[in-house]
Amino acid sequence: MKKNLSSVFIFSLIIITSCTKIAITDIGSGLIPPIDNVNTFDTTLDVQTFNILSDSFRISKYQEMVLGNIENDPLMGKTKAIVNAEFKPAYYPFYFPVSKDSLKLDSVVLVLSYQGLWGDSTNPIHLKAYEISQSSKLKADSIYPVSAVMKTAGLLGEKIITDPRRLTDSVKAFSEDAINQIRIPLSTAFGNKLLKQFDSTNAYLSDDQFASIFRGISIVPESGSNTLLRINLNDTNSKVALYYKYKKRDSTGNDTTLIAYFRPNGITSGASNNIIRNRAGSQSAQYLNNLPTIQDSLLFLQAGQGNYVRIKTPGINTLSNRIVHRAELIMEQELDNATFDGIFTAPNLFLCATSTHIDSGDYRFYIPKDIVATGQGGQVENLSTFGGNVIYKTDPSGKKIASYNFNISRYVQNIILGKQAVYDLYLFSPVVDYVYLGLGNTSGFNQISSTPFNAPACGRVRLLGGNSLQQARKMKLRIIYSALQ
Repeated sequence: MKKNLSSVFIFSLIIITSCTKIAITDIGSGLIPPIDNVNTFDTTLDVQTFNILSDSFRISKYQEMVLGNIENDPLMGKTKAIVNAEFKPAYYPFYFPVSKDSLKLDSVVLVLSYQGLWGDSTNPIHLKAYEISQSSKLKADSIYPVSAVMKTAGLLGEKIITDPRRLTDSVKAFSEDAINQIRIPLSTAFGNKLLKQFDSTNAYLSDDQFASIFRGISIVPESGSNTLLRINLNDTNSKVALYYKYKKRDSTGNDTTLIAYFRPNGITSGASNNIIRNRAGSQSAQYLNNLPTIQDSLLFLQAGQGNYVRIKTPGINTLSNRIVHRAELIMEQELDNATFDGIFTAPNLFLCATSTHIDSGDYRFYIPKDIVATGQGGQVENLSTFGGNVIYKTDPSGKKIASYNFNISRYVQNIILGKQAVYDLYLFSPVVDYVYLGLGNTSGFNQISSTPFNAPACGRVRLLGGNSLQQARKMKLRIIYSALQ
């Protein structure tokens, strides 16, 4: 029986070779044992790695945003995240049930939907809410870059969150039992503006009128924390809650308490997330300021905007004809400070191709053959097998580290066959991002995934580069193959 199987295998190999259609088996990262004098081998190729600065990044009002400060990260420096948003009435012309003379303010609160945090959960966080200046304007149809700044006018209110871990606790407000709320009390003056100064003859007459008189709210963190709060403006928890009273027109004359909600409106409201990086004095600054032609032994990646890693694979062109069973780009985290690495967790990554020209960072496209982009809008269907999610393992000292493997087997196989050009690779940590289907395909610019890879600015990692002196752990291309005789 073994002899018959051997004959079938050799015959199949002859057919495959003569047609130059070499199949790629899905065997994971293990080795195929020798069978009938056909051996499987394992080799690695060196790669060249370069840290590249890039600040091209936008956050849609429909995405999760971040709010807060990272004040002390020795690897990446400082981050400050500000949220700007318009909160609007439910309809126009908007009015209260009685005349303004009969209305009495109880309180007004800015409420933000809390989705979690990244960083040090034990640090107090001081948030201030400002009215956006008349000289700035949020546009409902704009997706703002994280560099966009909104000028502010007067302070509306502030809140010190002494223990961010308690933000998931139940909140019992008037006519509402809720969880996951950030509540910032706003001033009496602002409450009375909404209740008595604005009416259906001015601000509440129409959306254009309201937007021209009240530009929105900018929520700004004060320095001192090491935490980013994740918020969702599209959740019903996000609103300005105006609590007010008026006397009933009946025999009792008792006060009636009501609430008016002003919410971010997905159609007519604008919003932006201003994320400011300051890497001065950090370790990453030493590497990110290198010339883009200098190889780096340490690589730095942050979720969202900031930088990417360019990877060159010059050794692929030297490979002789062979059957590639698995080709994977593998990389490992290089730990720094155990305390900081524990709170500043590693992000998910994505790998695509780019032109070999040094200034071509914006021309990213899917790696040929290994990305299945048949989903709606050209989204990647095989992310789970392609790679990019954090894989935790232990380093030689027994410490937990992040690692990543990217399966580029078909790409490598087609290069060996002479059917595929060699491209530079582009490694980054996206939130919601877009990539071209192929080189020069300007009509096929597609969202990589229907769900975010990471929350904005939430995630950072230091990786060993291709020229690291740690030979066993440096970034490399591993290839498992069978030789053709």
